[in-house]
Amino acid sequence: MFRTERDPIEGLTRERLNELGVEGVLYDLDDTLIYTAEIFHLYMDLYADMVADQAGIDRESFFKRLSDINDEEYKTMGVSPLRWDSVVMRLASEYPEIGVVIVSQLNVLKRIYRHEPRKREGANAILDGVRRMGLKQGLVTHANVEWTNWKMDTLGWWGMFDGLYIADENGFKTKKDWARAMEILELDPRKCIVVGDNLSGDVIPTAELGARTMWMPSPWSVYRAGVVPESTIQIGGISEFYDGIMRMK
Repeated sequence: MFRTERDPIEGLTRERLNELGVEGVLYDLDDTLIYTAEIFHLYMDLYADMVADQAGIDRESFFKRLSDINDEEYKTMGVSPLRWDSVVMRLASEYPEIGVVIVSQLNVLKRIYRHEPRKREGANAILDGVRRMGLKQGLVTHANVEWTNWKMDTLGWWGMFDGLYIADENGFKTKKDWARAMEILELDPRKCIVVGDNLSGDVIPTAELGARTMWMPSPWSVYRAGVVPESTIQIGGISEFYDGIMRMK
């Protein structure tokens, strides 16, 4: 449940963090602190609507191919915005009779990267509260650098974190990325809490490093694949962060 800054839960949480020996919290950004999947869904839906309307094809089957190809291209191109160029070119090769229409609407998908994201409920309060408790805060994201900087400008969050680490957009977020971010913040992994939505990119690698982990299951099925570490605390949103700490061992 969302807590206000005057809620005594902060005092209890600080005591629990002391017991656990926690000195810092590292967060993923997309779909952990902000809503990102909804932006992708918005413009993928709009793209499918426009192509189907202009070309006179079945919208649902076209959208399914768009989604499936996007998932496949992620495996080789990571989260680079150029992934959409490959997705669209593959769609055009599968639907050659309407290839011109498919390619002409690529700019719709690129609008993803200029749509202002919404902060998740409770995100500001949690970030403020953790900072008041005197813990270090780091952001470890996997995204295009320009897009990340734009999001941070838009969100007004530059002053919230002691460090920002961006994993290479052309690859995947790995244990090395998290270890490097912890090293930059001078944090022992065993004294960290990591919060993320990507099971294989956030939770599993940091649990292997020895960090305590919280998992918010991603809206994207690709990020939900894997086996949840036994010690991981599952939460429904960042607003449940304090409750998650109280459940940690």
